[in-house]
Amino acid sequence: MRIKSFLILINLLLVIVLTSLFYYFYLMQKEKIFSYLSDNLNKEILDAKFVIKKYLAKDEDLDEIRPFYDRLVLKSELIKGILLKKENKTILISGNIDKLKNIIIYKERLKFSDILKFNIIKIPIKIYSNNKYTNYTIYLFLNKEVIKSLVEDLKLKFVFVYLFILIILFSIENYLVNKFIVKPLIKLKNFSKKLETEPKNLKIKEFNEIKTSLKQSFDKLEMTINDLYKTTLTDYLTRLGNRKFLEKSVKELINKNEKFCMVFLDLDNFKEINDYYGHSVGDELIIKISEILKEFIKEDEIISRVGGDEFVLILKGCDDKTYINNRLNKLLNQLNRRWVLRDYEIKTSVSMGVSIYPDNAIIYEELLKKSDIALYESKSRGKNSVTFFDDMLEVKVKKEFIIKNDLVKALEKNDFSLYLQPKVDMTGKIVGCEGLIRWIKNNQIIPPNEFIPIAEKSGLILKIGEWVMKKSFDIVKEFQNDEDLKNIKLSFNVSPLQFKCENFLLNLEKIKEFANMLEIEITESVFIEDKKKAKEIIEKIHNLGFKINLDDFGTGYSSLSVLKEFDIDYLKIDKAFIDDIMSENGMVFVKTIVNMSKSLSIKTVAEGVESKEQFNILKNIGVDVYQGYLFSKPLPKEEFIKFVKSYTFNL
Repeated sequence: MRIKSFLILINLLLVIVLTSLFYYFYLMQKEKIFSYLSDNLNKEILDAKFVIKKYLAKDEDLDEIRPFYDRLVLKSELIKGILLKKENKTILISGNIDKLKNIIIYKERLKFSDILKFNIIKIPIKIYSNNKYTNYTIYLFLNKEVIKSLVEDLKLKFVFVYLFILIILFSIENYLVNKFIVKPLIKLKNFSKKLETEPKNLKIKEFNEIKTSLKQSFDKLEMTINDLYKTTLTDYLTRLGNRKFLEKSVKELINKNEKFCMVFLDLDNFKEINDYYGHSVGDELIIKISEILKEFIKEDEIISRVGGDEFVLILKGCDDKTYINNRLNKLLNQLNRRWVLRDYEIKTSVSMGVSIYPDNAIIYEELLKKSDIALYESKSRGKNSVTFFDDMLEVKVKKEFIIKNDLVKALEKNDFSLYLQPKVDMTGKIVGCEGLIRWIKNNQIIPPNEFIPIAEKSGLILKIGEWVMKKSFDIVKEFQNDEDLKNIKLSFNVSPLQFKCENFLLNLEKIKEFANMLEIEITESVFIEDKKKAKEIIEKIHNLGFKINLDDFGTGYSSLSVLKEFDIDYLKIDKAFIDDIMSENGMVFVKTIVNMSKSLSIKTVAEGVESKEQFNILKNIGVDVYQGYLFSKPLPKEEFIKFVKSYTFNL
């Protein structure tokens, strides 16, 4: 064989070897990338299904779903549009959609071959709500251009590297093939398969260039894969780690057996901020909060955003609980502040729950659960606080969970009753009453202080409040048919959560027929977070014809200045001050409240009047209306009617 032929044969063999090598690596990388893209798309499909089930099962508005789908289309490489149908009616479109053809029905999992073959993924969902099943269908429109581009880009990269190597190899002299080519190529082949480390001291410059090019190509591919992987671990809004990142990081710490604190942090009343100011303002606020949290954590600590307004911090130095508590209270003070966003002034605070590894739990899920329990306790203590988990907390939470479930059943069975406590004027005449809810369980009355706080924390207070409002309306309507009762006004309590709820004013609209006979009782806490919004709601209440009582005045966060800021009709002086009326200081305090109220044309109501001595002192001070056991305890409606008809009061 002639040398030229031999060299041609050698070169031909080299071409065959290199072609096989690069094609093998191309298939490996192609499989990795396509597998990742397929996993990511399947995750997005599950997220899309989860959002539908979460919100539409609760009959929530589509506006709760639309932002999620808009963001999903925006950030997804493979999805260009989403179409949502209820039965056969289109109810939501996000992004770009085409005609419904070339469709695959999603069952459990899609392969990338399915993604290449079909244009549209059809996801049928059946949701049970309002005692019936409703069929929903999500259509995900695949971005075929992007998919094709990914495939072509991968091919081009490998073709480029392949051609580049061939050009260099064919320029090398034939006599160097055995000594300076074959062995280096074997090393390069093994390196490309990750069987060997990067080869060193190659004698021929071109081989070093090949090695560098290979390394750069592999590094770029590795970086692309890593970047795609990182997106699954990163929160899109704050660029912090997400829930998946948190789980991965915490499990690594657990494997190393490092002691740490898991801090579950939640922004108080964020839903109301989102509802009132809009999600874009809410997003800006979340970004501001995350920037403070980034500055707060140390270099070896971790922060993740795990929900809309929920963050988890992993802190070190947990051997000193006082140190951690002091750190968190400083953070608490930092976040207890007012922000100015888009000309809105927004008040924020946060609540935190802390669990410690390994003291409270040794697995990730349990740590998260116990941090959440501690957070729940912080919320129940009035928010803006830090709570460390202990076993008693878990017992308490389980008890509250039982009460919450019983409350749901009580609402379904109508196990509540509205008791009425009379109010009298200076002459002793009954002029009104307050409706006080009672829970009748197994023929026993459950005190309100045992279930109202739990109802407020769980949100059930909204349904209970609606029940009280409707019941108050029914009672006043019934009273209009009785000469002895038709002039008695009825006041009912409204919780701060109900006061800020969008449906509150709509429900008042339904009962405005007897607005002149119904009064609304609120506490000072409704003014704390957003005075501007509170003023707007109070103005709308007055426009509907209702009067407003400020309940438990003097025990909350405000002062007499509140009376000048807000349009209040009646001020109810708390029982604690009435109990102290016999003392000089107590009398001076009540007299100050009454005089200030009169100067602002606000009538006063004394709560908890239990003796004639108290009544006479309050009467001399100038209190307008009186309520308490001196006149009557709260009574069921039928007993209240009998009481009114037979009532006499000897001054």
